[in-house]
Amino acid sequence: MKTTHLPQELITQILSILPIKPLVRFQCVSKSWFALIINDSHFINLHLSRSKERILILASSEPLDYLIVNLSNEDRFGEAVKIQHPLHHSESNRIVDSCNGLVCINNYNDETVIWNPLIRKYKKLPTKPREELSHDHFAFGHDRVNDDYKVLRLVEFYRRDGRRKYSLEVYSLREHSWRMVEEEWPIVELSHFCYTCRAIFSNGAFHWMVTLVADLKKVHVAFDLSTEKFRVHEFPVNSSINLRVFLVDLGGWLCAVFQDLCEVWVMKEYGIVSSWTLLYAMERAFTNYPPLVFSRDGEEVFTGELIESHLMELYWYDIKKKTRRIVEIENIPVDLILPYFCVGSLLLLDADNDKE
Repeated sequence: MKTTHLPQELITQILSILPIKPLVRFQCVSKSWFALIINDSHFINLHLSRSKERILILASSEPLDYLIVNLSNEDRFGEAVKIQHPLHHSESNRIVDSCNGLVCINNYNDETVIWNPLIRKYKKLPTKPREELSHDHFAFGHDRVNDDYKVLRLVEFYRRDGRRKYSLEVYSLREHSWRMVEEEWPIVELSHFCYTCRAIFSNGAFHWMVTLVADLKKVHVAFDLSTEKFRVHEFPVNSSINLRVFLVDLGGWLCAVFQDLCEVWVMKEYGIVSSWTLLYAMERAFTNYPPLVFSRDGEEVFTGELIESHLMELYWYDIKKKTRRIVEIENIPVDLILPYFCVGSLLLLDADNDKE
């Protein structure tokens, strides 16, 4: 019997467009497939760049489980399914951020993990105990230059004179260790971080919107993951007005959401302050939920708002028509916490969940 052997390059191309579940099963086909799917960084990144799988991760007031919802190529949501996350024993966990199919979670017990929810694999970070009279802020993203995933820990110290001091540490998934960052936090005299100091990862950097003490002017602070250097930019859009504003990444664009003005602005050319442009405006105010993701055709954004106390309404918003398309998801809890989107990824498939 004559057998046909496909070229390895063709096999790689075919496998790179498959969903996660069959790829995980195909590890067992042969040693070469196992090595390709588990350890070949080129293949893993190729698959990530072509991945069309998208899931919505939801959390509720019950902290022991999360819910995942598949989003189809037609922008339709499936049924919400419970999934146990790595810190299921803790009631104080929260999602730091998601990036390239990985989700960073930590809790008040000083535990932090990087988790791939589709393949149920995670990496537990070395513990960093919280110091007295301090507060930790975490951020998670991808260093594109070094192809490394990093967690930033910004420690905010409270002093008797009311002033604050900051230190920074970064965890490298590649090195599996923490180290101090030489660069100092560039703004000491700030009034507060906008939107609870959550850093937004976009274009290879973490981003914060902060308000200055002197004139309540808002400035935009960026920390590049590759160079580990800060940049500070004045925020030209309504920067001197005391409005509620927070940053989001939307389709790879850094955006600013003005809750009171019902406007979303986009930095069209990343790093160019003058390129901030109005992306769209809504007919009524945002509440707790920022826009999360574009539809496949780019004409709608997925978002939500509180319509009553603890009652969340999710919908697709048409940017041009200014209309809403309500999304109904089976088994979805009423008391939702901020949802996150995640793509299908093979990252961490080789992780050993039992070791730090």
